[in-house]
Amino acid sequence: MLPGGISLGEDRAAITARLADAFGEHLGERRPFRKSASGTGVCDQYVDGGLILWFDDRDRLFYIELYEPAPVFHENVALLGRPYGDVVRDLRAAGVRLTEDGTGCEAPDAGFNLYVPDAEERAEPVQLVGVFRTGPSGSVLGMSDEEPVADITEHHLVSGAGTDRVRLGQDRHELRRLLGPAMQSVPSYGGAAEDWYFEHGLTLTFDEAGRLTTLVVTGPAWFDGVRLDRPMADVVADLTARGVAVEPFELGARVPEHGFTLQLSGLRNPAMPVTAVAFTAR
Repeated sequence: MLPGGISLGEDRAAITARLADAFGEHLGERRPFRKSASGTGVCDQYVDGGLILWFDDRDRLFYIELYEPAPVFHENVALLGRPYGDVVRDLRAAGVRLTEDGTGCEAPDAGFNLYVPDAEERAEPVQLVGVFRTGPSGSVLGMSDEEPVADITEHHLVSGAGTDRVRLGQDRHELRRLLGPAMQSVPSYGGAAEDWYFEHGLTLTFDEAGRLTTLVVTGPAWFDGVRLDRPMADVVADLTARGVAVEPFELGARVPEHGFTLQLSGLRNPAMPVTAVAFTAR
């Protein structure tokens, strides 16, 4: 156990340092990655410890995921590696309120959820435990009802602003008229509402006033004649040759003079392509 524990809201660098100090070489591999191509935050997986820490776009911890061999208990009930039905029975006997769905259950008052591939298979062991402040259930609200429009098949970036069609600061309803129906959700961080346009390769996050604050492009994208959804090293070389300053970091590269970030999903493959381009209003 980590002295003092790990608290939601803590800074990534501080947690990383505390874990290294506490466990040293026994900590094992820390593997940074992104849970999704459109995510602007990162995750740190401690492979040997059964621990994944999810951080937001400001490197604050917002979700903890645990899997075997991590020892996880609540109200003296062991949560991992036991049949899902037994864990649910024991938690309810201990007075824990649970809400179930097709892939497990959530304990909203206690701030955790259990994951199994199929909650109908009560004998299957619990695979994951998630710890949260705001539960993941109910975050997806469904499709909006605008008329469909033609798919956007390529995006041309505009320095400091967004794309040739979508700009930071635009109104959500204006964008709905332009882009058609969206899958609506409440994001875990970074804004008050989020619209996913899968067919356009766009994820848009809005503030409480409905203004676009984060724009993530996961479809084909170009800047200054350079196609960006290619291996990171090739993209950086081509941008640099055109006089565009690029600052590499752990899971991507910043293009500070033009206000966007090139994102990688992970570090395992040295030829990993750029998976998304993100603009964020600051």
